[in-house]
Amino acid sequence: MKFKILAAAMMVGTLCLAGPAPARETGDDMVAARQKIFGTENVDPKTGRMPRDKVIFSWLSNSTFAASIQGRVVFLDTFVTRLEVAPGRTPLVIKDMVDLQPESILLGHGHGDHADNAAYIAARTGATIYATEETCGVMQTDFARMLADPIIMNDPAGRFQPGAKVRCVKVTSAGSTPGTQVLRLPVLEPDACVIAFRHLHSVAVPPDPTFPPTPVQIIVDPRDATLFPPGTSLTPGSSPLTGQMDLRTAGNPGGAESLFYDFILRDGSHFTFAWHNTAGALKEGKGNGWDGTPEDGARIVRMLGALPPTDVQMGTASSGNFTNNGLRDLIMYQQALKPRIYIPNHLTSGTQTREASSLSVYAGYLKQLELMGMPRAEWPDVRWLIDPTDYLRPIAFDANDKAWKDPRKERKLREFCGDGHGGHDGQGH
Repeated sequence: MKFKILAAAMMVGTLCLAGPAPARETGDDMVAARQKIFGTENVDPKTGRMPRDKVIFSWLSNSTFAASIQGRVVFLDTFVTRLEVAPGRTPLVIKDMVDLQPESILLGHGHGDHADNAAYIAARTGATIYATEETCGVMQTDFARMLADPIIMNDPAGRFQPGAKVRCVKVTSAGSTPGTQVLRLPVLEPDACVIAFRHLHSVAVPPDPTFPPTPVQIIVDPRDATLFPPGTSLTPGSSPLTGQMDLRTAGNPGGAESLFYDFILRDGSHFTFAWHNTAGALKEGKGNGWDGTPEDGARIVRMLGALPPTDVQMGTASSGNFTNNGLRDLIMYQQALKPRIYIPNHLTSGTQTREASSLSVYAGYLKQLELMGMPRAEWPDVRWLIDPTDYLRPIAFDANDKAWKDPRKERKLREFCGDGHGGHDGQGH
């Protein structure tokens, strides 16, 4: 009944693409990049193919992951903290991201610490970007600027090929109300159903007297700067150096318009995961760029609760609300989702999160769970990430493991995704 009420109140649809996506390139560079990012043991050394029976995540920094979902390679965000000309503290370079040959790029929102590099990678690889209508417009602006940049276009290894373009699917319409447009994306069909909807970007709201903020302060390890001195940034200064390119996004308009993505595999044990790179003030219904009401937040809570049971939540551990309310907003998302496993993101940039601050964020998260009175039996299995040692460390799940079986998933799959493989053939459903 709850889902039927939600369905009646929301626009549910399928997004389709016009024409086939460009074919992925293969070769030694692709194999090497996939082995570097996903692990040698997970990549066919001859073809670069990924295993069909696994879902594999590889953390590239902040909220950016490379993901192989039953062999389908995508990016979740594309920003990389301290992306340099040569590998350093961050062990990959922009060439690795291009050589990975993703078929799609899903952007949580359009700010630079999420969407930098997206237009460049899309134009170099043919990957399709999924983003809000506002951010899709920015992607075209970014590409036009890069196409006119002589530093990029005079680089024989980094320039765009003739006919390069950026394909971007507008997931939600400009200025839409959070939680009212729920879309089924064709991005991973016929292997997985992907649901997306606009939610709230983090924002500072007055202190909540019900839940005190975590007293743990975010601390940057003072040894880090000495242990990992900076190299040559990919982004050039006033006097560009060899190998530098400006691949940043303009970020606006609409940079704070945020998308929540939910994934359910159609076969096997119907493994599920959710990914979001921000968490707004659900209790107040407010977000950066959205001065809403409690009903806006309640609508999103109902939506989160109506999704298929969540095996893995990959959610932000950073918040613009941290000073006033700690990590309350993240935990309110978790109370609605009830994930079995939690993998954090947004750990290396943000309002307060920085490189080498992850351990203090972890301590603060655990303390916030206690302060909000969540029984330990309801805490998710926390798989925390520490930079830089967890960069490019594959996180693999067996898609057929019986541990993921849940009879509710079949019903939710039908409710949200239909019995067919909607969207993969370019036809509306």
